[in-house]
Amino acid sequence: MWAQTASINKTGSSSVATPWSVKSNLVYDALLMPSLEVEYRFSEQWSVAVEGNMAWWHNDGKHRYYQLATIIPEARWWFRPQGNRKGHYLGLFGGGGWYDLENEKKGYRGEGGMVGVSYGYQFPIGRHFAFEAGIGVGFMTTKYDEYLPLDGHYVYQQTNRTNYFGPLKLKFAFVWNIGRGAEKGGNRK
Repeated sequence: MWAQTASINKTGSSSVATPWSVKSNLVYDALLMPSLEVEYRFSEQWSVAVEGNMAWWHNDGKHRYYQLATIIPEARWWFRPQGNRKGHYLGLFGGGGWYDLENEKKGYRGEGGMVGVSYGYQFPIGRHFAFEAGIGVGFMTTKYDEYLPLDGHYVYQQTNRTNYFGPLKLKFAFVWNIGRGAEKGGNRK
């Protein structure tokens, strides 16, 4: 089982690291697609994570939709034990999502799935915080309906399927490594 580590600060109280982390991908946040990831490290070299992204924006001046939601579970193998809060990892991910994208002239509504591999590195920036950088490549397939927005109606045009192999994930995430405080002598606060 994964060993919890404790650090003692100047006042004599300590902080015990837990195997949980909460993350927000700053790249997706900048694209107005807020993200949230929860990771659980169940051994020194293995962890599992679930990432979700959602953008549900629309501009009612002739529709203009940017609606997108994904959920992507991932299993990660950390190269070697480098402490609980830093190091390189390889991951295997798979997931899916749905979308409705419209630019006033044409719209695309559909859903898809993906599988792939990822590589990343996490580096600490404090006792409870870190940054994580990573990339993922793999295969994605999507089936979507193409439509035209005309006079308040959505006129169906055709159904298409697209397959893609290449980069699927880009990550520069802010990480909160959840810890719990303990008083001197091992008593919890």
